[in-house]
Amino acid sequence: MPTASYRKHPITDSGYQTTGANFRVKHAAPPFRNLSKEFLAREMKRDYLTEAVCFLVIVGLSAWPITSMVHALSLLK
Repeated sequence: MPTASYRKHPITDSGYQTTGANFRVKHAAPPFRNLSKEFLAREMKRDYLTEAVCFLVIVGLSAWPITSMVHALSLLK
């Protein structure tokens, strides 16, 4: 067993305990995240609907050539 003069690492303090003090300050006003969430709630619903419609249009336009190719390949038999 190595003695203290041969140790490569310092002894860790395994008995460390937190002070228990709560350093977080509670503000009377709600955080900015909640303000923006409430302010943009209606607009987000409208934007979500617009994005969903655009996504469906893009998926439909992407699937159209694939289905056309599958149909053309089925006619080759």
